[in-house]
Amino acid sequence: MAPARFPRYAAAAVIALGLIAGPATNTAAAQSGPDLDAGFIDGPPWVPAGTLVHFESCVENVGDQGTGVFNIAWYVGGVRQGYGSHEGVPAKTRVCNGNSQFDWTAPNDPGGSRHIKWVVDEDNFIQEQNKSNNSSEYSIGIQ
Repeated sequence: MAPARFPRYAAAAVIALGLIAGPATNTAAAQSGPDLDAGFIDGPPWVPAGTLVHFESCVENVGDQGTGVFNIAWYVGGVRQGYGSHEGVPAKTRVCNGNSQFDWTAPNDPGGSRHIKWVVDEDNFIQEQNKSNNSSEYSIGIQ
């Protein structure tokens, strides 16, 4: 079967309308304000039952304005296990300073796993462009 052909008139329209992918030239008010990103959770893929586990994560503000202080939370199996304050994050900055860590002891139920969730701006104090990147999730196996 012959490959589908792109009609010449369509190619001309794409070029004329500037629909070819490239650098943005008109980014509707670019960005205005902070945008926190929870990043990823750093921890082991599995642990023996009863083991103390240390989780760490960074917070990045991909926005063009800094934030004030905000609250963070850690969840295990959907239940909030950790909650606290996080220092403000300047614009276009990634912070990995231990202000977003969590220690947890794996239960004595070998063969299971737990779902870990890390949330930045838990109480929605920061006015952001994008709230969908405010959490990160991770599963840890228990042996």
